[in-house]
Amino acid sequence: LTTFNTASIISFLLLLSHGWVAEANNLHSTENPMIIGVPRESFGDMFVKIEPTKNPDENKYDGFCIDVFVEVAKKLKLQYQFVAFNGSYNDLIHCVANKTFDAAVGDITILADRWGLVDFSAPFTESGMSLVARLKPETPNPFMVWMPFTMEMWVVTGAILIYTIFIIWFLEHRSNSEFSGPWKDQLGNALWFTFSSIFLSQREKIQNNYTRVVVIVWLFVVLVLTESYAASLTSMLTVSRLRPNIEQLRRTNAKVGYYRTTYISEYLQKVLRFKGENIIELEDKYNYLTEFKSGNISAAFVEAPYAKDIARQYCKQYTIIGPTYRFGGFGFVFQKGSPITANVSEAIQRLLENGTLKKLEDKYFAPSSECLNPQTTKTNDSLSLHSFWVLYLFSAATSTICFLLFTIRLLKNQRHQEDQQGIIRPSDESDWNKMLGLLQYLKSAETSIPGKGAPTFGHAPNDTEMCEMPHSVFIQRKFRLNSSTI
Repeated sequence: LTTFNTASIISFLLLLSHGWVAEANNLHSTENPMIIGVPRESFGDMFVKIEPTKNPDENKYDGFCIDVFVEVAKKLKLQYQFVAFNGSYNDLIHCVANKTFDAAVGDITILADRWGLVDFSAPFTESGMSLVARLKPETPNPFMVWMPFTMEMWVVTGAILIYTIFIIWFLEHRSNSEFSGPWKDQLGNALWFTFSSIFLSQREKIQNNYTRVVVIVWLFVVLVLTESYAASLTSMLTVSRLRPNIEQLRRTNAKVGYYRTTYISEYLQKVLRFKGENIIELEDKYNYLTEFKSGNISAAFVEAPYAKDIARQYCKQYTIIGPTYRFGGFGFVFQKGSPITANVSEAIQRLLENGTLKKLEDKYFAPSSECLNPQTTKTNDSLSLHSFWVLYLFSAATSTICFLLFTIRLLKNQRHQEDQQGIIRPSDESDWNKMLGLLQYLKSAETSIPGKGAPTFGHAPNDTEMCEMPHSVFIQRKFRLNSSTI
């Protein structure tokens, strides 16, 4: 017995394959080319377009399917002749099976029932069936304005807002007349300033450098939040227009249309469980538009390449909903046992790998720039704190640091003023008294500041100034005198 290793077997198969191609080329020469049937009643001109020429015996063939086969023929150096066919797709398949045609080229779906009659090349388009529905708004949701953010997100946003209001008030109310006055006015001004910054419309001037840092960070937070909110709400409003779905169609006994293909009708009834009386057969894609506008159908099931073409041409009226139900895709048809079927499949794969197939798809099916993406069907979730916690932490940390630095500066100024006025605090003074003293200092500093400027220090107080001491200092001295007397 003779044994062959793997390399020998592969070499033999390659030689045999090339021999078949050479045999086919010799069989179909320029004088005797392959006769290829092309369906005249294609779903659309983007797939197959047949136009008459000045010569009544010749036609011009164009379209995506034609261009793909032309590229394959170039690689295999096939000689061919297109012939327009006026019958149905199944009739065309039978004409290839009975050897009336050597092959068939067009938007012909690969199906299991057809495999018994002919051979198919590898598919050169996406396989499957899609649901096409009309774009129309659903019942408005009165709470949709709150949906872009989760409840947790709204709560934390409110907390950060209140914290920022307090920090801005604390930093500005001592030196800024717009944040001074009765406590109700101070709170109102701080609240108005922070809220108006959300719309970038605040008019109040700020004087403290620490406040400027806090406001800059807060405006950055506001910018990110408003842009994210607007994008999320827009996406939700867009997605809310994309309906219906399979369950809704079945539950409401809605009428659905399909292009005149037997296997789609069987699939809708056996697999998707639609009732036969709710399924309407349509002649061509123009019937879709008429039936949709008249309200005779609520949705239509078409093969994925056709669905993309409809969504591309009528993107503002129709869209693709839900998943793609897998089928065989489009393939070229050859006689059973044809020696070149495998080589055509290999050529299609090479066109896919070198990008030629992608260029042809872009040539015929490139979406318009103004169109919505027809595949945008996934429901958008609300934005959660998980996406923004670093931003909130940065804002809170910045405000806290500015608050601490400003407080330390106030303590230093208080100590400096006490030293100039000769006030000596007892070493065993309680923290509560120190806090009361600081609060009294803050209160007195507001009344002692001339105009809008910050409190001025650095000069020794004269006799008059010493006599006109702030009320808080007077209380502290009186407290110490009473303590020493006791």
